Amino acid sequence: MREKPLFRDLLNLDDRVLGLVAERYALPEADCFLPVLLDGDRCSLLEVRSDTSKKAMVEAAGERYFLKQIPWYCDSPEQIAVSTRIQEGLRRAGVPVARLRPTRDNRLWTSFGGESFVLFDCVEGLRYRKTPGQDAFAARTLAQLHRAAVMVDGAPAEDVFTLAADHIGLLRSVVPAAAGAASVLEELLAPAERQARSAGFDALPVTAVHGDFNPWNLLFTEDQQVAAVVDFDNCDVASRLHDVAEALLTFCVVRYADDTTNFAFNQARTVDRSAVDAFLTHYEEVWPLTPTERACLPPALGAVWIELTCLGLLRGDFTLDCLDRHVDIFRQLTRGPRTGEER
Repeated sequence: MREKPLFRDLLNLDDRVLGLVAERYALPEADCFLPVLLDGDRCSLLEVRSDTSKKAMVEAAGERYFLKQIPWYCDSPEQIAVSTRIQEGLRRAGVPVARLRPTRDNRLWTSFGGESFVLFDCVEGLRYRKTPGQDAFAARTLAQLHRAAVMVDGAPAEDVFTLAADHIGLLRSVVPAAAGAASVLEELLAPAERQARSAGFDALPVTAVHGDFNPWNLLFTEDQQVAAVVDFDNCDVASRLHDVAEALLTFCVVRYADDTTNFAFNQARTVDRSAVDAFLTHYEEVWPLTPTERACLPPALGAVWIELTCLGLLRGDFTLDCLDRHVDIFRQLTRGPRTGEER
């Protein structure tokens, strides 16, 4: 968990960088950066869609590749090695993950000017449109990702309760006026964590998890299947409940501001239980949760909701006077989705 730098230049992918990329990735005919993504009848400027790192399409000999700078919060060589190995392991297991293009010396990333980059084969796909079909395929793909059981030595092993606590700490340090809100969130998190750990959370099996499985990190085909899962910056090895909880929240509970990845200012006061249950049902069609995982899911949902609440407050998506609404949602979530015979 690292505070975002105050200033980042996202627009300096110039001819010099293009030359370095062309040389290191053996793309002698690379001739331009394209700062846009085409999505059906939509065209998105990459610097508008992202404020975490530099991104661009690279065109070379009629082929297109996606160049991405590794964000500041996960750009150590050790973290990049874990992330790229997890992505390649999942791709080889048949999970729809974009192929990382190796450099001339067979490395899966490159560094220059104090920054690190990865280059992917371009995957054509559509953004999330919030349809039942996309939700169903997203849930099944997430289960497929977990069932691949990819393990990587040296991967971080963060759990949702530690991550939530770290976000509360960051909120307290970056937004001094939010000290009261941080205390309220800590009071909510503590019993949820005790509930999960007493139910067996610490003994749950671990596997590679995406770490940020939300609608904007998937590309879809015209028939609503998942074309690719992208953005593994937060991947690690942990309980799959990390991804399951985040997916249930970001697909079924969180409201977004128009066609952006920012959260809407006004979130719903009531959890759509039918949507949560449907997503979980599609996930369990591929790989059911164990009884212990079901018992730990409600407090895990609460922890991830606290994490997202802190993120929204840090970014300015939410204001402090929204906190009561978020506490209401937390209490509903920690009662959990219906499972098994209840559905």
